Amino acid sequence: MSRELTARFLTESEYEKWTKFVSDSPTGNIYSLPDYLDVLCQITGDSFRVLGVFQGTELVGGIALYETWSPFSLVAVASPRSLLSLHSPILKYYPSQYPSKIRAKYVAILETLINKLLELPYVYLNLSISHLINDLRPFLKVKWQVFPNYSYIINLEDIGKVWQKIEQNLRRLVERGIKNNLKFTHDDDFDSFYKLHSETYQRKGLKLYLSENQYRKYYQLLQEKNLCQLHQVRLSNGQSIGAFLVLTDYNSHSYTVCAGSDDNYLNLGSSPFLRWKSFEKLAELGYQSNDLRGASLSTVNNFKNQLGGELITNWIVIKPPHFSYIIYRKLTFKH
Repeated sequence: MSRELTARFLTESEYEKWTKFVSDSPTGNIYSLPDYLDVLCQITGDSFRVLGVFQGTELVGGIALYETWSPFSLVAVASPRSLLSLHSPILKYYPSQYPSKIRAKYVAILETLINKLLELPYVYLNLSISHLINDLRPFLKVKWQVFPNYSYIINLEDIGKVWQKIEQNLRRLVERGIKNNLKFTHDDDFDSFYKLHSETYQRKGLKLYLSENQYRKYYQLLQEKNLCQLHQVRLSNGQSIGAFLVLTDYNSHSYTVCAGSDDNYLNLGSSPFLRWKSFEKLAELGYQSNDLRGASLSTVNNFKNQLGGELITNWIVIKPPHFSYIIYRKLTFKH
């Protein structure tokens, strides 16, 4: 690259510039938007900063770092958490007919970013990198650990093709839901959603990551910024029997992040019906994709697999933790 690359943290006055950069980049995602991170941090009490990479005065890359604190070491720990599926660098789009030139630019940006991250006093740094960044050599070069992390993405640009890719058994269940007079709603009925979501977690023996009041505030703040939607499936009497929260960014992408269902009505085809109607609604609103968030080899994710999405490989990248953080984690797990 013709001019030297430098890295520095952005000021809050530059966040609008960063938001446009994220929205213009193919590697952009909702989890890198200051608006989204501000909402999440208001709920959790944590903080975030944006580390930018510049070529001269031009912003060419960067990463939004979600920061929490270790009570043992009193040093920042940057890592992903629930409701933060990606913790990924964002790279400028470079049009070129030569892949080698594009790779060279991206490697240089990532190396500049990594060199700055190495200077920061993080005792633990865990990044979840988008599948659209597929050259992890700069991280391997400095001996950071790299692991695959899978998800499914539904391309919504042709809803007819989406229907054809859904397995026949699920299409049959969608049609069963229609025959059973199930209704799809795109609404703001948080109470029904949270009831189903919390009951699902209790049924599975899982611990909720936010209290009801925290979750309600999280939803309300996102709704004010037009960064989420609630999709629900209801009986003819209006009772909600399935619901999920969909995050929506400013760049026509959506992410289904939290779900809940009433097991008593699954035989009506409620889950496939809700998924399909959600795809239809998102496509109608102009969203180009829906990330189903997760693709482990489990019963739930086998259901996702049958929805016909593309299996993608995101990457977990971990900087070797400081010894103080290792001790802290051991003490935490012991108690």
